[in-house]
Amino acid sequence: MLSLNKRLFIYGDSMQKVILRAGICAILCILQSTQLAQAAWFSATGQAVVINGDRNGARQEATEEAIKQALLFAGASVRSVQQMTNGLLMNDHLEIRATGEVNTIQLIDEVYQDGIVSVSIRADIFAQETSCSAADYTKKLSTTYFPIRFAAQASDGQVQDLGKVSALKFKEMMDKVTQSMTVSHIEPYVFEWQKADISLQAQSLANKTNTQYVIILVIDDISVQRFSASAFNPFQGSSSVRSFNFTLSLINGATGQSLYSQQYESITPWTYEFNKTVDVASQAFWSSQYGNNLRKILQKSILDLEEFAICQPTMGRVLAVANNQLQINLGRSHQVQTGDQLTLFNVRQVTDTFGQQYRQFELHPTTLIVRQVYSDTATVEAIDGSLLGNVQPNDYVSRQ
Repeated sequence: MLSLNKRLFIYGDSMQKVILRAGICAILCILQSTQLAQAAWFSATGQAVVINGDRNGARQEATEEAIKQALLFAGASVRSVQQMTNGLLMNDHLEIRATGEVNTIQLIDEVYQDGIVSVSIRADIFAQETSCSAADYTKKLSTTYFPIRFAAQASDGQVQDLGKVSALKFKEMMDKVTQSMTVSHIEPYVFEWQKADISLQAQSLANKTNTQYVIILVIDDISVQRFSASAFNPFQGSSSVRSFNFTLSLINGATGQSLYSQQYESITPWTYEFNKTVDVASQAFWSSQYGNNLRKILQKSILDLEEFAICQPTMGRVLAVANNQLQINLGRSHQVQTGDQLTLFNVRQVTDTFGQQYRQFELHPTTLIVRQVYSDTATVEAIDGSLLGNVQPNDYVSRQ
């Protein structure tokens, strides 16, 4: 039977705009004899506040949240787009990574009460095996407060702290929507990555925070366009719109190699007057149209990043060598277990005759096995008992 002893993720923030008291339960488990696999019907309820009488928007948001809750509880990570017609879920388009699959989604109920819509759905979810062993380990990431590329743009609304607050919100959301990655450390300062040697700075940050990967998120544009009463305004009922464009990159802190980069763009009604100071850390801001859109686009970037990084090798460093055993900086918090097998290697910088530098990975011929696991470290040794010659601290181990 499908185990229900999984963590229940509460997706999104506890705020007025989206109320996510999703009640999730498995109501039927089906054993598919041909594939010896597990499938189950999951029911979930999502809620959203109806803002300015927009029932369609609230209904869609509540439905999306219910679907995401069911999928996350079942162990899948999902990006979903739904089109609603006359209260029915139509033309479902679901993109799910290899750990899960949805056969059917049904709309069960839709209730409006006190300005809140509650949408209940039922989903037939088929859980698959993890597609790569690297997905078993939690990847730890570090970052800084997100820099705003053009600081002058923050003067409209005095939102200079938007980069700091967005970084904290990014970490909070990642912890809720995925177990495969976590932002374990945020350096409490703004670093202008666009003006730095990214490779060297990322390696320095990774070493300082004992993380494998570094997140670089640069806020490229938060400019405001204001419209006069007589000007054409594509956003009915709004006097201004504001961008939130950013670039998200993933750097391997061990090698300084850039692994992933993606740009995101959005434009949303901005309902604040020019001379009003906006508290970007407040619940009111994150409940506004702009704050809610910001949350959604950050959420999308996290799911995109997870889809890319899920099967990236999880790497750790050798901390000490003694008695033919190695102490490594991967442990229980990374989901390491006794008996896991790891690859040992080191990374060298090679310079050619033209002065160009290359990374050279030298693999050790012996596979390692985990013998003891602690909170953030583990003890490993050669699986065949052979001597581990020429191994030094700061060499690497990897789960492929």
